[in-house]
Amino acid sequence: MQSFKMLRLLRNNDQINLGGEIMVEVQVPMIGQSGMDVRIEVWMIEEGEHIEKGEPLYELSNEKLNQEIESPATGTLVKILVPEGETVAVGDILAHIEE
Repeated sequence: MQSFKMLRLLRNNDQINLGGEIMVEVQVPMIGQSGMDVRIEVWMIEEGEHIEKGEPLYELSNEKLNQEIESPATGTLVKILVPEGETVAVGDILAHIEE
């Protein structure tokens, strides 16, 4: 019988530990001083591609600005949860990066 590893959410770093593999949650950051909803304009990389921490990961916009957002971690973009063109709120989870 196969044993199952317990998932553990590390709240401080927004990471999920999968028994040795770390999944980083990519969240919508606060842009400017307002908590306005923003739109995902474009993903700079595709699922399965490698990215370095600090490299542009996606671009978001609202009625006042467009901004490129950097990757919070080095690893592989394993899942995009929110497609281009969707509107999201600050704190929403957009994707997962496996470190």
